[in-house]
Amino acid sequence: RLRANQTYNLSNVKYITVSKWCESWLKELYNKDAKYIPNGLEREMFPIKERNFDSGKIKILVEGNCDDEIKNVDESFKIVSMLDPEKYEVYFLSYKGTPKAWYRVDKFLHKVPYERVSEIYHSCDILLKSSILESFSYPPLEMMATGGFAVVRPNDGNVEYLRDGENCLFYDGNDLSTAVDAIERIASDAQLRARLLENALKTADSRSWENFKQDIIDTYTK
Repeated sequence: RLRANQTYNLSNVKYITVSKWCESWLKELYNKDAKYIPNGLEREMFPIKERNFDSGKIKILVEGNCDDEIKNVDESFKIVSMLDPEKYEVYFLSYKGTPKAWYRVDKFLHKVPYERVSEIYHSCDILLKSSILESFSYPPLEMMATGGFAVVRPNDGNVEYLRDGENCLFYDGNDLSTAVDAIERIASDAQLRARLLENALKTADSRSWENFKQDIIDTYTK
């Protein structure tokens, strides 16, 4: 960590970041003016698929490495344990780490190649994401891009593009029943789903790499 911190104090170095909170962090702690380039999405890799909430079980997707403390995957499975197993099916996607014995998992997806991740999103209806800290949180954006829904614990890495009640629903990490309530609201309220979907797709479109291509070129060449 000390060696990493030393790299933030180098002279004659241009600092670039993909998150607004990291831009502020570099300025406040190291007095470095970083160039901010928004993180983007390869939009064509995440085509839209309509979800059906009127038949069959609703599929909840939990994503993250359960061995990584800041991913906070245990919290997602505490929430899952409060959901009706007759109504909800649980998918767990993790590149590293395997389900703990107490996890309720109906389908475990391990080390899925990135080019196939959109297939996983398509097979699920609601992403439950409980990370405590991330530089930039991709899964909610990717899920939203495919036409799915996201219930998320807010952190610095996702509030940059997520808006509670507009393109997703937030829950309170100090009261996990709020996550259950959010999932139930999405499952039962078609008008809410329509609003979230419309704004989620706008958000995903606005984050296409095509929108930032010239900024990236200018940053590295000027």
